[in-house]
Amino acid sequence: MNNDSLLIYNSLFLDSSIQQNISILISGAERIGSSWCSLSLAHALNLEKKRILLVDGNGKFSNISSYILLNTPPDLSEYFSGNKTLAQLIIQYRYRNFHIITAEQGSNYLSYLPLGRIQIFANDLKILAQNYDHVFIDIGTELNEKNLSLCQIANNVLILSSENNEDLIKTFDLIKFLNSIDFNANYGLIINKVNSFEDGYKIYEKLCKASDRIFLKCPDLLGIVRVDTRIRDTIRNKELLLTRYPSSEAALDICQIAQKLSQGNLK
Repeated sequence: MNNDSLLIYNSLFLDSSIQQNISILISGAERIGSSWCSLSLAHALNLEKKRILLVDGNGKFSNISSYILLNTPPDLSEYFSGNKTLAQLIIQYRYRNFHIITAEQGSNYLSYLPLGRIQIFANDLKILAQNYDHVFIDIGTELNEKNLSLCQIANNVLILSSENNEDLIKTFDLIKFLNSIDFNANYGLIINKVNSFEDGYKIYEKLCKASDRIFLKCPDLLGIVRVDTRIRDTIRNKELLLTRYPSSEAALDICQIAQKLSQGNLK
C-alpha cells in the first residue's frame, strides 16, 4: 500500500478506537482453514457461556455457510444494498447466544465495494460488537486497504498458516505487510493442518528466523491445530467438531486457543 492510499484510508476511518472483543482471522493463502477455525473458535467460546457473533467477511467459496446448515439465511448483500441493517441479518445458530452473519457464497463482496462503504461497515460492526462478549470476523486471504478497515477495529489479528511451502511463503509476505502497517492490535499465529505439535513448532521457527533476518516482528504463536480425520466427517455432515467429536485432537487444540483468547493471553 502506498502513502497516498494510507492517507485516504486514515482520513476515511472516523473512529479509530480499538474494540476490545473483536478478533480478525486471515490467512496468506487459500484453503488454510480461516473459515473453519473462526467457526470452531466461536463455538468453543460459546460453550463457555460467552455471547458470540461470527461474521463472514470472506465471500469466497469456503466460507461459513459451506460448513453448517443455515437454511438460506439473509446475507450481507442485503446490508450492502441498503435493504437491511446488520442487526436484521443476525441469525441464531443452534446454541444460545451463538449468532452468525453470513455472506453470499462466492460473492467476494469486499473486492468490489468502495473503500468508504467498507469503512461504514466496520463502524457498524463496532456498534454491534457491544452486545457480545466476543466477535470473530473471517476475512480469508488477500489483506488489502479494504480489509484493513476491518482489521483496524479489532484488538486481535489472527494469522493462519500451514506446513505447505507455498503457503509459508505467502504467510511470510503477509507478516511483512502487517509489519509495514501501524496497528494498535495484538497479533497471533495459528498453525493449522499439521501432523504434530513438533511439526507446528518447526514451522513457527522457520517464520521467526525469516523475520529476524530482515528485522521484522513475527507474531507470537497462539496455537497449533493438528490434522484430524474427523474434521472431514464433520464438514461432510454439516456439523461442528466440538459437538460431534469434542474429545478429538483438533477439538482440544481449538479449545486451548479459545481459552487463550478468552483470558486475553495474546500480546
